[in-house]
Amino acid sequence: MSLEIIEVVRKTLIIAVLVIPVIQFLRSRSNAQRGARTPPGPKPLPVIGNLLDIPTERPWLRYTEWGKVYGDVVHLTAMGQSIIVLNSAKAIYDLLDRRGNIYSDRARVVMAGDLQVYLVGYNNSPFLGPNGPRHKEYRRLFAEVISNRKVEEWRPVQQEKVIKLAAQIMKSPEAFRSHIKNHTGNLILEMSHGHIVKDENDPIMALSQEVDHHFSEMVVPGAFLVDLFPILRFVPQWTGVSFQKKAQKYRETLNTALEWPWQKVKDEIAAGTALPSFGATLIERREKPTEDEEFNFKWVTLAFVLAGTDTSYGSLSSFVLAMALNPEVQRKAQAEIDAIVGHSRLPTFKDREDLPYVEGLVREVYRYNPVGPIASPHRLTTEADDIYRDWLIPRGSIVIANSWQVRPCLLGVMHDPEVYPDPFEFKPERYDLVKSKDGFRIWNDPLSPEQMVNPDPKKFAFGYGRRICPGHVLADDTVYMGIVTMLALFDVGPLTSGDPPLYTPYLISHPEHFTCLMKPRSQQARDLVLKDTGRV
Repeated sequence: MSLEIIEVVRKTLIIAVLVIPVIQFLRSRSNAQRGARTPPGPKPLPVIGNLLDIPTERPWLRYTEWGKVYGDVVHLTAMGQSIIVLNSAKAIYDLLDRRGNIYSDRARVVMAGDLQVYLVGYNNSPFLGPNGPRHKEYRRLFAEVISNRKVEEWRPVQQEKVIKLAAQIMKSPEAFRSHIKNHTGNLILEMSHGHIVKDENDPIMALSQEVDHHFSEMVVPGAFLVDLFPILRFVPQWTGVSFQKKAQKYRETLNTALEWPWQKVKDEIAAGTALPSFGATLIERREKPTEDEEFNFKWVTLAFVLAGTDTSYGSLSSFVLAMALNPEVQRKAQAEIDAIVGHSRLPTFKDREDLPYVEGLVREVYRYNPVGPIASPHRLTTEADDIYRDWLIPRGSIVIANSWQVRPCLLGVMHDPEVYPDPFEFKPERYDLVKSKDGFRIWNDPLSPEQMVNPDPKKFAFGYGRRICPGHVLADDTVYMGIVTMLALFDVGPLTSGDPPLYTPYLISHPEHFTCLMKPRSQQARDLVLKDTGRV
């Protein structure tokens, strides 16, 4: 490191050491004057607070350990910033849903966000953008293009793509994870940009996977020093500090992902060759959009890709792992499919309401190994404090919903025995699914989580309050069709790679490398796929 770089960092840290204690003093004095106390939590150090306590990998594990000691609402500080960790369904529901009007802002993530100082630029995205007119416009555009009626229009495409996935698995079952990843990417890119992925080397597919991985890395709380010391964002790029190098790479990849596929859609519309897609719908509805409108169109279309690709892959790969580890569950689900669907055709969406055990299995995949171990952090409005259970939640607090943990010794929402009895057993029958006389399925869930036992895990799997994933119905359709088709066609397992794998330590989490057997259930199963694809 050059002397110039050392001097820049030294001056930055001096400023932080001088300024942050003053901020902390003023905040603590203000809290004392208001006669309120914050929720319990680990004792902070002077100046830096709990900064050294917060891990950058799998932070949800530490959050739950604190929950066992301090309760379901835990207060931390890091460089003067209050952080509230919610470890129970009740606390999450009370704050992020019931008080969603004041808890729907996003925490500032400097590395991923601050484009104005040449970091990456997600501060304008539907994911990290603050509450305000732009975010409302994003939600309106999502609602316009992926309403329930529009979601149903995509179901034939989802069924067509999943048959191709089955053909690929039959051809090379050892590469099932790669096939699932390509399947979800192919499906999402066709729906978002009308792009057909021809093979695994497709450049737009590779680009979307790269930007997806970058985003998942950046939004883990504390992963980059600049998120903890925001003043470091002014360290110039020429110094060569590592986060600036990464920021430049991530920014260039993001800009390419925003512009290239979008321009492709515009060119295809002009040539009359565009396929139906999310992006094409937006363009065709506004022939001459303003610069700001087109900016919004690009972002919601790319967000469609980022929100759907890695999450659906994570759920489907978790399903394969769960079946390899729970053969009795697999047999029960296959017996139900055989009884309702038979062996002469493949399952469709119309079969879903007649397959309650399979529906319960889909729910267990969401619960047992959720793709999002912690939800994207919310932020309490900066306009006023909040009071919860006689505790002060300081204005501007970052609020983290701790949805799930991975070890039996740790309890989180998805593995809380008071919410989900026998939480470390994979039990599709835990959900009380009934059917009404008019044929519509009723999920037997009371109105609020504090009254629930075995509630629908989708209440926790797709985000909370006004920041819930707008495409959750479409994502659920993708996961369901992948699961029911693989169950109908394949015997999954056992594992051939030894012990069950850990999960990746990112905000979007899925199983690390594992292998297992994937065998067609019968020659008839192979013939069904041959009939629909023309080859295996």
